[in-house]
Amino acid sequence: MTVESTGSTARAMRDRAALEEELSTLAAAARRRRSVDLYLRAAIEGFCWAVLSGVCGKLLWDSRRTPLFFWPLALLDVLLLWDAARSWRRAQVNLRQELVLEARLRELRSALGIDP
Repeated sequence: MTVESTGSTARAMRDRAALEEELSTLAAAARRRRSVDLYLRAAIEGFCWAVLSGVCGKLLWDSRRTPLFFWPLALLDVLLLWDAARSWRRAQVNLRQELVLEARLRELRSALGIDP
């Protein structure tokens, strides 16, 4: 072996080790799927918002005067809608980041010959 081929082999091994290290770091980060939790939270809050909106609507429809407990329920209803929309937007942002991370992970697996 010549010095030139030994140097290129050592560089290739360092590059492979760096790729494997990046792969293990990204694989650990890819296991945390925050977007799924945020979508679930948005769905549950959206459902609760719909039910509570129905309750508030029924209270207004059936009452001659607005009941006192309508206003806290209406406030809770608005807060549920706001938080559901906020969770959905955060889930969208997290999903985009997770897709970029997953693309890089697939690229690394392909470069290392793990996936065909």
